[in-house]
Amino acid sequence: MANSISPPPILLALGTWWNWLCQSYSPWQVELLVTVFVQLIGFWLPATVYQLVDICFPEFSKAHKHQPEPHRQPTRAEIVHCIRYAVLVTLADIAIQIGIGYLTEFRPIFVITSTLPTFKEMVRHFVWGNIAHEVLAYYVHRILHLPRFYARYHKLHHSFTAPIAFTGLYSSPVEHFFADIIPIVLPLALVAHYYEPVHILSFNCFLISVLLVGTAEHSGYDFAQPPMSKAHDLHHEKFNVHYGSLHFMDWLHGTNVLKRHRSPEVEGKMKDVGSTAKIYA
Repeated sequence: MANSISPPPILLALGTWWNWLCQSYSPWQVELLVTVFVQLIGFWLPATVYQLVDICFPEFSKAHKHQPEPHRQPTRAEIVHCIRYAVLVTLADIAIQIGIGYLTEFRPIFVITSTLPTFKEMVRHFVWGNIAHEVLAYYVHRILHLPRFYARYHKLHHSFTAPIAFTGLYSSPVEHFFADIIPIVLPLALVAHYYEPVHILSFNCFLISVLLVGTAEHSGYDFAQPPMSKAHDLHHEKFNVHYGSLHFMDWLHGTNVLKRHRSPEVEGKMKDVGSTAKIYA
């Protein structure tokens, strides 16, 4: 009889840890703990690493910045302020999750069981989550750039014309709720409510992908997920191009101008458009 193939030791260890977590805490507590943990490794860890590159390897950092000019880069005081603001936003997100838990009698949104989701389930929810997130986030972002909304809700985020990774959380409460929280939570929450159960690990695989992309595209570095980081860096520089993260919505609506931007004629036009956009600030 053929020998059965044992799972890799790391998967066995993760399975043991997940079993212990599910048995030691209530389903809602597991949802909270895992989601906070994913925020730490999906945003705070890479954002800190990107910032340490700037501190520990300044020459390397300058060589790989999309906007290396010193006058464009934020000052030390602005960076510290941004990090403090990001801490407050993270704590507020945790408080909101706890508040929603209290209002719903601590019922989790997603499935919490010691049984892991199947690979097909995880892939299906991962793909749907990213597509729906891109569509929602794109349209919310376009709305935030309308003159009636820009100065009140979105200008704060664009105060960093050369972004750093921590600016991913540097936004007004209204923008953060509608542009960050809703596009992330709503797609899979609707699936879980109306269609089929969604495992908490499926949701957090999707969540960490969104956080890693968002952190990389705000990093300002050319080695962080090109061309996504270049496109979003150009959005901060020019204001009205590249509203999405995965950029298929930009392609669909004609706001994906990264390749055309390289020509001298378009370069001049983009400078004019960028100046016009700043009027709204």
